[in-house]
Amino acid sequence: MPLVTSKELLLEAQAGGYAVGAFNANNMECVRAVIEAAEEERAPVVLQVSQGAIRYAGLQLATAMVKTAAQEATVPVVLHLDHGTSFLQNVQCLHAGFTSLMYDGSAEALDKNIAISARITEIAHAVGLPVEAELGKIPLIEDFVSAEEANELRERPPAAQVESLRVKAGPKVEALMADPRQAEAFVEQTGIDSLAAAMGSIHGMWDDIWPLRRDRIEELRDATDLPLVCHGSSGVIRTRAEAEAKGIELRANECTLEEAVGIGVCKVNVATAVSMAFLAAAREAFDQRPMEKDLRKILLPGLQAAKELVRSYIRLFGSSGKAAGGAAIEASSVQHAE
Repeated sequence: MPLVTSKELLLEAQAGGYAVGAFNANNMECVRAVIEAAEEERAPVVLQVSQGAIRYAGLQLATAMVKTAAQEATVPVVLHLDHGTSFLQNVQCLHAGFTSLMYDGSAEALDKNIAISARITEIAHAVGLPVEAELGKIPLIEDFVSAEEANELRERPPAAQVESLRVKAGPKVEALMADPRQAEAFVEQTGIDSLAAAMGSIHGMWDDIWPLRRDRIEELRDATDLPLVCHGSSGVIRTRAEAEAKGIELRANECTLEEAVGIGVCKVNVATAVSMAFLAAAREAFDQRPMEKDLRKILLPGLQAAKELVRSYIRLFGSSGKAAGGAAIEASSVQHAE
């Protein structure tokens, strides 16, 4: 089916109390894994082209992969720009056929973030495209621990890892979270359609052990009434049951990813976890057949592992069976924009 925009999908998710999964289109195998899982679960899905994918494959090839897969799919698929770096890049992606844009101005001064986000929103809305923008700062795990320290931490029980990270990262993560009062003004001045707000997550975590901030999500939801987007979700504790199984005790103001969806998170970005699942399965296949000459036989187990993990996230977000809906892009609108 034709690509759809994210706006109606996220508004339906907001009304229905579930979230749409957003997964990175890193290569053909990852695109297939996401589409196949979404098809089997009858779930709407977002395929994101990240800055890494643009550097790796080039904008046109990465875009073409998603467009082709979406055309063959029978569920709504959004082609989304992940962490757009500038006004110019957003314009380029609009012309390339993206159906959802994003500007990440979290590293800029607030007034500049507002100005560029508003400018992108103006041109996007002129052709019926929605815009996501970022407020607050979602840090990288590398901001807090070196590779050597991370390897040492991973040898400890999950509860001990969390306690160490609460000391090393906790205060900075809290200081970087989105301010609800700023968020209200930010939404009003930019006109964006969804808000990627820093709510306590950390990019690039190696396991699902880190909690989100329940109180901040609630405050942002009440201040903006927009679909909220969670970035850096790979390392977030998925459920209360998983926290208990790992011996992780959640504090009063903390929540799991499942609970965050119930509170108001409507789009959840997952990248690292899917990549790690893919690599682990491909590595195992190669270890078992180190003389294999057909790389497809090594990559296929990676695809299957990524697919099953995507399926588990779709079910966690409650989007299985929600494939109906989505605002189809009018070809005439895109052609007019070009």
